[in-house]
Amino acid sequence: MGTEMLKKLGLKGPQREAVVTPTGYRVTVTPPVWSGFESGSSVDLTIDQYERYLRWLGGGFQIQEALPELNADQREILMSGIGPQDWDQMKKFEEDD
Repeated sequence: MGTEMLKKLGLKGPQREAVVTPTGYRVTVTPPVWSGFESGSSVDLTIDQYERYLRWLGGGFQIQEALPELNADQREILMSGIGPQDWDQMKKFEEDD
């Protein structure tokens, strides 16, 4: 479901916070409340990566184009706030059904 559709439904997306570190920025993304996940995950970015991350947030291209050097888990965290531990939890929940 796209961001615009979520906004129309009154559902907020992930919450993002960036903190300056000695080598760049630590971006923490907390998944939206409706996702069922409560804790956020963080990715450390260099200054250059952070600038490309901000451009990606502005739209126009995909995150793998903006940050190809990050792995899929890191990019997913930046997009949704859902980290590998959350996906593992979801898989376990589905297996229990």
